[in-house]
Amino acid sequence: MHHIDDRYLRPKKAQWLRRMYNTPFLLREELNVWRGDRATILPLREVPGDNLLFGRGGVVDREGQYVPLSGIETRIMGSYPVEKPAFRDEKVVYCGYLVNHWGHFLVEAVTRLWYALETEEPVDKYVFFLEEGADREIKGNFKAFFQLLNLWDKLEIIHEPTTYREVIVPEIAFQCMKWYSPKFLAIFDAAAERVVPDPGWERPEKIFFTRSHFAKGNHFDFGTECLDNYFRRNGFRVVAPETLSLRQMIFWIRGAKEVATISGSVHHNMLFARSGQKLTILERFVINDDHQVGINQMRELDVTCVDANYHLYPVDLVGPLMMGYNRWLGQYTRDRGMLPPEPDFASESYRIRCFKQYMASYRDHYRYRWHMEPWYWEIADSLYEAFEDNYPYFRDYLDGKKPIFPEQYLQMHYLKQLVKRLLGRD
Repeated sequence: MHHIDDRYLRPKKAQWLRRMYNTPFLLREELNVWRGDRATILPLREVPGDNLLFGRGGVVDREGQYVPLSGIETRIMGSYPVEKPAFRDEKVVYCGYLVNHWGHFLVEAVTRLWYALETEEPVDKYVFFLEEGADREIKGNFKAFFQLLNLWDKLEIIHEPTTYREVIVPEIAFQCMKWYSPKFLAIFDAAAERVVPDPGWERPEKIFFTRSHFAKGNHFDFGTECLDNYFRRNGFRVVAPETLSLRQMIFWIRGAKEVATISGSVHHNMLFARSGQKLTILERFVINDDHQVGINQMRELDVTCVDANYHLYPVDLVGPLMMGYNRWLGQYTRDRGMLPPEPDFASESYRIRCFKQYMASYRDHYRYRWHMEPWYWEIADSLYEAFEDNYPYFRDYLDGKKPIFPEQYLQMHYLKQLVKRLLGRD
C-alpha cells in the first residue's frame, strides 16, 4: 500500500490532497480492443469551443463514425471532415497523439503500448499522430523510450489523415483519477528491465532531481539554487534530469533508496521506479498534481509532500513560481534531523532578491491582469491560504512601505514614505 505524509503541506491544500487519495481509483485487469478494416487515423486538429486540452483526433471506421476508444476524455476526442485521406495497405496498431511534452508523453501518449508487449500476431506498424501538417523529429529520451521497447523500427508518425487496411485500437491503460491497469506499469517495467548500464556508472543512494538547469534563464523559476544547496548538504546527488540519458535516469531511479523532486513532469518519472520506493516532492504549485496522485498509488510509493514555495498570486502552470527554505521545509528539516541550507541561501536578503525577480516576472507576464484558470474557483481557499502564509515574508513590499523596483523610488508614494521615515513618523 502507498503511504502519503502531508504534514508539510498547508492545511487546506492537505485536505484537498486527502480528498484526491480518497477518490475511488479502480483496478482493471482486462482492457478492450477495437478492430476495423479500412479505418482512418486523424491527426490532431484544434477546433475552437471544443474545450479539449489538445483537440480532435483519433480513429474513424470505414463508415466515418468516430471510435470512442481512440480518444482520451477531456484531452483528445472527436472527428472532423476528411475528403481524400492517404491509403496504406498495412495492418497497424493505433497509439494516439505523440505529445511533445515529457510528462504528458509518460501518462497519456504511451498508455496503449501494453498491446505491443502482449500480442503475438504480426503487425506492420505502431502508429502515432502529430498535429495536422506538423513535421517533428522524434529524438532524445522520446526515441530512447521506443528503442527500449524494441518498437523504434516499427514506429509510424503521421501528420495527415491516413486510411489503413486494418487498424487495431487498444484501450488506454490509465485514466487519471478514475482507473488503471497493471498493464500500464508493465510498459515502464519492460523498459526498465532492458536498461543495460554503462561500465563505471555510479548508483547514488539519494537523488534530487533539480529544476535549476531547466530554470536557468527562463525568468519563471526562482529560488532553485537554494534547494540544490539544501539537498547537496544532506547527501543527495543533485542532478538535472534533462542532462541524463533515459537509460541512466532509469538506472539511477531504480537503484536509489530515496528520490526527491520538485513537482512537475519530473516526478512522473517515478513510473520507472520500483514499487514502494521513497519519494519526497517539493511542491511548486498551490494545486496538487492529479496524475502524480495516481502514479503514487499505482507504484505504492512512500511519499512526503512539502510546500517549499512562496506562492502569492494565481498563475498559470508556467509561473512565475518562487521556492525556498520556508517554514514548511524548515519543519520537515527539523523532523528528519537534516541540515538547513547554507546561510547565504537561508537568509532574508536571498529571499527578497528572489521575490523581486519573481515580481518582475509576474509584472512582465501579466501586467495588471488577474489570471484565473477555469478550475481555480474550486481551490480558492487554498489560493488565499497560500497568500496569507507567505504575506509575512514580504509584508513591507506588499503593503507599499518599501519599493520592489528601482524606478519606484521616484514615485510620489515612496517619496512620502521616505519623508515620513526621515521625520521619524513611520
